[in-house]
Amino acid sequence: MKFNILGLFVMFTLLLMSCKESENKTPSGYEYTTLDSGSGEVAKTNDYVFFTIKISGDDGKVIQDMSDEDQLPSVQIPSEFPKGPGANPVIEILAASKVGGHYKVQMPIDSIPNAPVDLQALKYIEYEIVVKKIENEEGYKKYMEEQQNAKQAVIAANMEKLPAIEELTKKTIADYQSGKLETKSLESGLKYYIVSEGTGEKAKEGNNVSVQYYGSLLDGTMFDNSFSRGEAFPFTLGTGQVIKGWDQGIPLLNPGAKAFLFIPYALAYGEAGSPPTIPPSSDLVFYVELEKINN
Repeated sequence: MKFNILGLFVMFTLLLMSCKESENKTPSGYEYTTLDSGSGEVAKTNDYVFFTIKISGDDGKVIQDMSDEDQLPSVQIPSEFPKGPGANPVIEILAASKVGGHYKVQMPIDSIPNAPVDLQALKYIEYEIVVKKIENEEGYKKYMEEQQNAKQAVIAANMEKLPAIEELTKKTIADYQSGKLETKSLESGLKYYIVSEGTGEKAKEGNNVSVQYYGSLLDGTMFDNSFSRGEAFPFTLGTGQVIKGWDQGIPLLNPGAKAFLFIPYALAYGEAGSPPTIPPSSDLVFYVELEKINN
């Protein structure tokens, strides 16, 4: 009995050691943390590594979040790596990774060549990376062909929706202008109308979301839409990647929801507009469908 207890204790201790975070250094000297070492074979030269990545500032705010399982970024492992200022710790980490590997690495802002102005106030940015799959060149080619075929099918289906959405938008704008549409309002002046609710939690700041949209002026003139392109528009909420009306309106929705956003020009493109498609001081109408939230 004592031997069995001792054996279980040793196994438990080894398990804890295997799960413990570890500190490592990339070949160029960047320190990174391994949260999970993953399993299987390590990526080799010319392999393609598919991964998710979340980029945050030292203030904790998410700058970019690429976690969409349907659109994973990928990197081909090179035979030689840039050195000096051009060193890339993310690629160096991926070159030594396994599937399931989970890593965090911080890069001081002053080590990033030509860092964007809006990031220069930060001390560092942090990359959180999770490796999802590793393919050789043949597997990569097959995977990309499958992805392209699936994408074309989705594009065709979304383009078929466009005529019905055009009619729905015209009718909804007419009801709005005549006072028949029962909209709700935010203090900022944004008005919205929920066509149908979705399911699950609503989107929030920092979420990476995918949105289908049809944008028009108040006279019904369409200036842009995602349906004709066949794929949703991805962006991160609350980071200034879109107009203020979207940063305020999309968090009112949950996945699968369909709605109209009536956006005053101050929350859109302001007094200047966005020539030539959006005149100065133009209020805008967006029909939106929140496809998914990537937390």
